[in-house]
Amino acid sequence: MARRWVSALLALGLLLPGHSSSAQFAPTDASRGVDVYDAWMGVYHPYQMSGKMTKKALAGYKAFYISHIGRHGSRYPVNRPYVGNGLDPLRKADSLGLLTPEGKRLLRCFVQLDSVSTGRYGLINDLGGREHQEIARRMAERFPSVFNQKGRDSVACYSTHKQRAILSMTNFAAALASASPRLRFGFVAGEMYYDYLCREEIAAPGLKAGSRKADKAMKEFFDFDAFYGRIFTDPAEGRKCIRSNRLIAETCVTNGTVAADLGYPELMHCLTPEEFEVAAKIYNAKMYLQHCGSAEQGEWRMHIMDPLVEDFVRRADDALSGGKLAADLRFSHDVGLMPFFSLIGLKGYDSRVTFDEACSVWNSSILMPMAANLQLVFYRGGRGDVLVRVLFNEADWSIPALGEGPFYPWETLRRYLLSVIN
Repeated sequence: MARRWVSALLALGLLLPGHSSSAQFAPTDASRGVDVYDAWMGVYHPYQMSGKMTKKALAGYKAFYISHIGRHGSRYPVNRPYVGNGLDPLRKADSLGLLTPEGKRLLRCFVQLDSVSTGRYGLINDLGGREHQEIARRMAERFPSVFNQKGRDSVACYSTHKQRAILSMTNFAAALASASPRLRFGFVAGEMYYDYLCREEIAAPGLKAGSRKADKAMKEFFDFDAFYGRIFTDPAEGRKCIRSNRLIAETCVTNGTVAADLGYPELMHCLTPEEFEVAAKIYNAKMYLQHCGSAEQGEWRMHIMDPLVEDFVRRADDALSGGKLAADLRFSHDVGLMPFFSLIGLKGYDSRVTFDEACSVWNSSILMPMAANLQLVFYRGGRGDVLVRVLFNEADWSIPALGEGPFYPWETLRRYLLSVIN
């Protein structure tokens, strides 16, 4: 797993901010010895900590409250139509006798993914459960003072109504309860929590812009002649089975990375390293445009998450004014966390660039893997003042607009959070 993370970091380092044109989508990493299958798995990359807590808390300050939000853990494909984007056209082509041996191999990979996912679509897998259990155990180990307080012994858990988020919440809470038996837990989940933890439906009208940009980039940089030449005996006839050129390449990346998380990497490797790199980078840029602070539509997209910022502030105020909660734990989805992190200007999400520039500053393998999380850890000093430590994927992190970090006075952070939504 360490090799996997090093590869991802190397890949991000190879893309310098000066590469501002869409030429960034042309294959480069494969020729430099980087494992592009790992480096550009994107939002389906298994969870990895972003680093360590490198700074000690100031003398006299004691952690007493944690405000957290996390994405669900590694999962099966979200639904059958998601896999059907690749499976159905390939089955049609096979019925017409149009698949080469390589095409039949690709079809078998999709059939295998559908088979292992039937009855489990949309749910977290075993890895996803472990990811949240391990994050919870480390939280308990790192901040024992938070979970062993007299009079502050409760943890509130909030989840969207999606089963993968609920299962992530329960795995997290079970591990935290095992590490801190004195805690009392409250659980809530439902569509009302989806309305402020994710809010994807409100964003839906703007998502087509990302697909249009991706269609254009895929047409320019992905070698469809070579790809279709490998999988179809008659490429011209085979193309007639394909609803969208961009979608067939994209689904080999997205379903391929999910399959790899399940222990079936062959689907991902049905694309050459160059093909995978191009398609994965374009998908990465599409996700950035659709859900982050992109230059094209970031302003309206980020502000859909204003209610979540308000929730963080309100619950922290309650905790500081004598509440009994040791922690607020929220469980959501990538399409909620990406605009939220962009809105608050978290490091890595603070750039405002275009679709064509996205991969130069944002690699979702690193910045939005499965189980990605933000922890705001509150410390109280001897004079009653409060500092907040910012942890992203369990590493000391920063909000560049407020300085180096990871510690910020709560009043400074509170003022800033309220300012970004006004």
